[in-house]
Order: sequence, then C-alpha cells, then structure tokens
Amino acid sequence: MKKVLFSIMAGFLVLAGCSQSEEKPAKNDEVPQIIEAVIEVPETINPGEEAALAVTVKHGDEAVTDADEVKFEIWQEGQKENGEMIEAKHDSEGKYTADHAFAEVGLYYVQSHVTARSQHTMPMVSIQVGEAKAEDSGAGHDQENAGHEEGHSHGHGGEVTIELEAPDQIHANEQTQLSALVDNEGEPLADAKVRLEITLNGATPQWVNMAEEEPGKYTASHQFTDAGTYTITTHVEKGDDIHEHTETELTVH
Repeated sequence: MKKVLFSIMAGFLVLAGCSQSEEKPAKNDEVPQIIEAVIEVPETINPGEEAALAVTVKHGDEAVTDADEVKFEIWQEGQKENGEMIEAKHDSEGKYTADHAFAEVGLYYVQSHVTARSQHTMPMVSIQVGEAKAEDSGAGHDQENAGHEEGHSHGHGGEVTIELEAPDQIHANEQTQLSALVDNEGEPLADAKVRLEITLNGATPQWVNMAEEEPGKYTASHQFTDAGTYTITTHVEKGDDIHEHTETELTVH
C-alpha cells in the first residue's frame, strides 16, 4: 500500500512540475509587428483624367498578398460626406490598385482603408486636380496647427522623450493634424520610424505612420470616426537601440 501511495504522489508532483514549467509570464512590453501601407498616387492630374491609385501593404518584410479588405475612399476638399469608396484589387507583391477619374478641378483626398492580419490602417494623401487657386495655397494650415495641446508622454528609458500634439478641439469625421516631437538626450531624434496605435474602447487598433516634417518632428493626418476618449500609443523606433512608446488620451467630440 505504501508503494502505491508513493507512486500516486510522485505522479502528482510530476504533473505539477509540468504545469509550472509550461506557465510562462507573458511579455507585455512586446509590440506586435504591424502592417504598413504606402499610397502611391499622382500629385497632380487634369480634370477628367483617370488616375492610377495604388497602395503597397507589408507586414514586416513580408508583402501582404492576402489582405481581408483594401479600399480607397475619395472625396473633394470640404465634401467628405459626398465621397465615394472604391475597392482595390491585388496586383502583385502586396500592391493593391484601382483606377479613378477626377471630374472637377479642386483638391481631393485619397485615403486607403486596409484590413489585414487582424489590423487596420488608414494612410491618406492628396491629389490636386487642375490648377490650384491662389487662396488655396496652404489652406487650413493655420487652423490645423493652432491650439495644439501637449500630450503627457515620456519614453521609458529617460533618454528619449515623446510629446504628442493635437488640436484643443477634435471632432469626429474631420481630418485632424497630429504631431509627435521626439528628442533623444535633449536633441531632436531624426530619421526614426514613428507610428500611432489608435484605439477606442478596446476595439481593434488603427495604425498610422507618421512622416518626418523636420528633424525630431513627425506628423500625420487622421480622421476619428466616432466620438469618445481614444488611447493613442506613440511608437518610436530607430535601429536596435531605440524602441520607446508612450500613451496619450484624446477626447473626440
């Protein structure tokens, strides 16, 4: 009887040891590899001319050829409610394309909606159709840069600081200019990869790539589709040495 009891107890100990060895703490600091989408469109075209629209989607170094959905949303400046959505088809090596004719003179916006690998990203560019009016030069620039508020954010290591700037008032379904000021040891950090991870109430995050406007200053335009308090995580990467992120909350009305 003693031998049987000993065998049973030994069996429990082995199972307990296996259970403990399999339970490894999750790494919460790891940032998932995100999809990147780069739009290619002509900067200017003539009225009535058909333009080739393209967006190249990558997941790390891998071309995404199996995106769940890729569409282009197109609207004339100030008339987003009258915009249209057209579906893009995969061409080759992660490039999705569509053709669209722009009938009237004016400034148009083209925003790609890419859903792939359980992620969503919405990069946007503009196209000038015909000649721009003189008063349109720089239109909206002062409004976009006025009334910015500084985000409460700093990098974990203390050497990299990240400040997210946004307008005081943000409204749903309007283009919002966002800026990230990034310093490393008190100096502007240039040539970094800066991305925004935007979430609302735990929904699937939207990823936005920021462009470097000047050393240490990165900008992007984003449209918040719903009102609410968004959590924006600003990710900054450069080489193997710098990988910082910080969170900022923005209220959208």
